[in-house]
Amino acid sequence: MREGKPYAKLLLHGAQFLILVSLIQAINTEIWYTGVVEVAYSDGLPEGSGMEVELEVDQKRADGSIHVDGFLTFMQWQNTRNDTTISSDLVEEERDFMELTPLSEVQEDVPLLSKVASALGLLIFGLTFFQIKNRAIIGSILNLLVLWIIISLVVLAPLGYIGGIEFGSGSLDREDDGESTVHQTTKGNSLINLIDGELEYEFVTKGYDLGLVNESNLDEVIAEAPGEDHRSYIEMDGVAGIHYGQFIVELVWAWLVLFTLAPMTIAFSNRVRIEKPQLL
Repeated sequence: MREGKPYAKLLLHGAQFLILVSLIQAINTEIWYTGVVEVAYSDGLPEGSGMEVELEVDQKRADGSIHVDGFLTFMQWQNTRNDTTISSDLVEEERDFMELTPLSEVQEDVPLLSKVASALGLLIFGLTFFQIKNRAIIGSILNLLVLWIIISLVVLAPLGYIGGIEFGSGSLDREDDGESTVHQTTKGNSLINLIDGELEYEFVTKGYDLGLVNESNLDEVIAEAPGEDHRSYIEMDGVAGIHYGQFIVELVWAWLVLFTLAPMTIAFSNRVRIEKPQLL
């Protein structure tokens, strides 16, 4: 006697296919993530100055904007400083120890992968409708493919942008020939909001700017921190965060529920189901 259609599986695969079709549209039209870095000097000569950097990334572009607060205060601080530095004790590691996939490649690959996933979703729906055996292999491939799309959007895309930046030596705490800040410490804490897809890191950085230290007191400041009331003391508050597009959050939950838990639940229920004995 031929069994009836597996309506539960058909309903599940139909929902999966609809999710994947909508994913193609979302990837091509919506913002993937927004990265924000805000820093502000809360103590020291540059107090009141700061900077906000915002980056928006979607399938076609990566647009950034910079807003500077207290520009005159910042320039006054820079003009007051001298070029005193000390050699760095840090050994710079080669950056080529790990090749990061460029953002441009991720922007090209993810739309293609989403189309392949949709095709596999339609295929497994058809295989289930006609009750073709060994279709679980296609389901496992689809599950891994959706997981890789999530990894590409959540991890590879942000790292790909960072990997494409040519970091120079013009930061505030490092000059071309060494360090310009001593006794620098950074403390922070992470904030994670899985519901809204937000990751943030709040930090406070403290140190002593050698560019504001008199040469006669330079050795003393290098040897021991002179205290927060010293002219060279600077303190900076900041937050660095990344806010993922809502469709990415929904994709993560869809993968967890529709592509992982639901198939496992249906497979388990089919295994433990006790068939009724047939009457003679």
